[in-house]
Amino acid sequence: MADLRLVAPAAGSWATTAAALVAPVPASVAAVLILVAAAVAVCRVRRWSGIAPTVAAACAVSAAAGVIVILRVVAVDSSPILSAVGKPVVEVTVAGDPTVQAGGRRVTVPVRIERLSGRSMRPVAARLHVDASAADLLPGERIEVRVRARPAAVAGRDRLIAAELSAAGEIRRIRDSPWWQRAAGDVRVRLRELAARALGGRAGGLLPGLVLGDTGGLDHQTRDTFKAAGLSHLLAVSGSNLVLTVGAVVLCVRACGASTRTVFAVGAIAVIGFVVLVRPTDSVLRAAIMGTVGLVAGLTSRRSQALPALGAAVILVVLWWPEMALAPGFALSVAATVGLVVWSAPIRFALLDRGVPDWLASLIAMTLAAQILTTPIVIALTGKVSVFAVLANVLAAPAVPLIGIAGTAAAAIGATGPRFGPAQVPAEMLVRATGPPVRWLLAVADRLGGPGWVWPEVPGLLAASILVSGGGGLWVWSGLRHARTRRPFDC
Repeated sequence: MADLRLVAPAAGSWATTAAALVAPVPASVAAVLILVAAAVAVCRVRRWSGIAPTVAAACAVSAAAGVIVILRVVAVDSSPILSAVGKPVVEVTVAGDPTVQAGGRRVTVPVRIERLSGRSMRPVAARLHVDASAADLLPGERIEVRVRARPAAVAGRDRLIAAELSAAGEIRRIRDSPWWQRAAGDVRVRLRELAARALGGRAGGLLPGLVLGDTGGLDHQTRDTFKAAGLSHLLAVSGSNLVLTVGAVVLCVRACGASTRTVFAVGAIAVIGFVVLVRPTDSVLRAAIMGTVGLVAGLTSRRSQALPALGAAVILVVLWWPEMALAPGFALSVAATVGLVVWSAPIRFALLDRGVPDWLASLIAMTLAAQILTTPIVIALTGKVSVFAVLANVLAAPAVPLIGIAGTAAAAIGATGPRFGPAQVPAEMLVRATGPPVRWLLAVADRLGGPGWVWPEVPGLLAASILVSGGGGLWVWSGLRHARTRRPFDC
């Protein structure tokens, strides 16, 4: 049986965080008080002794999530940057990679404001809009700039962003980013250069996105065709990339005869390094925390189950990064994982019963299982559906591991030694080896995502409800059928 004890706390903390980001502060405070009272009341009810701990934990974790959001919102609302007049000088720390705006002349940089007009202040998040010459800024770098400030959005994911800052002067760099961020930035730059030199064209812009999530060199045509074909998740580095990278490191360490503790330590360092290298995006955070939970389970010699690990990942992410509760990428990542856990086994067994080869049944089952819950979310967000998403993912699946392994090895080798040193030769050979699978992905995206009719508009909520109901019916039917045949497919 699946371990569902963390499902309720995860769902409760996620829902409370999302609601607190949208609702006014007084309503959020009232909700937190109700949750605390509910947790206390449930703990005193002896008739529910079987489920009382789970319900109480869900209420307590949800209340904690609400408190965190309220404190963050109050800090943003009381920030002195909102009352600044004129063009103040601010000191900010870069909090993420710059994003090129439409036209390519300006970039948007996520920052954390540390000082305002020479005075220290409680750090708050903001977005800095500057000239494209600042596109080389790295996370952790401290800069000073004169800005025009205006309030950010008042609700939603941007609720925790205090202000939109527009640079009104030259940027003065005060402090370099930490060495690990500079090293990660160097790896990304070198892989981008290697891909452009060895593959060129659209393939050269696509490879860094597939390996490191670096989509800076990706053209709009490729973005659109990947989205229409249902392959855009390949450009958002997530669980599969982490499994390939960290799994290879762990297997190498185990092959050398290392102890369990050493394997865990090296695995944890690999997870942290992976997150720093590819940047802590929505899906990466979920995958990294699940991977860490799996490592801990291995250290304690306990069987790791997917649903408890996913529940722990959701709780930790929304407590530490509340804005992720409204991030589409995070919702899609969690939905895909739930789909794989719940539906992949029954679909695979159903295909095997009909004579489908095991390797093909596994491939189709994983693709369909991931699409069951992610497709309704995509429809609800965009009002469109990809007609060939399942076929495109089945055709693309064999190429993804080849690109991940060879591309990651090329990035690691290419980052060693001088910029044009001898290590660049094997790195370039590995990049060239990714050429055929990368071009295969481009061909799949162009053929199945190029025509306009493959990305039609649909009635969003109605279509999403039908798909969710159909998926739930499929799971129940498969569960009853396989219960009669006593074929297990534990979650």
